[in-house]
Amino acid sequence: MNAILNWWDGVELWLSGLGFVFQSIVVLPIVLALAYVIAAGLDGALGRGIGLLNRVRHIDEEPR
Repeated sequence: MNAILNWWDGVELWLSGLGFVFQSIVVLPIVLALAYVIAAGLDGALGRGIGLLNRVRHIDEEPR
């Protein structure tokens, strides 16, 4: 764990030493990729949840 924390401290120091524009260039692709992965995961989970709710509602309905 100490190795990971030491590595992160080095990355943080390197990043904070860069200018704002270069910080943005380095961080923005990482943040956008992470946001995309989270959004895709939530979209899939929501789609499955809605599908499950629709399936449960159709089972509980009485035939007409």
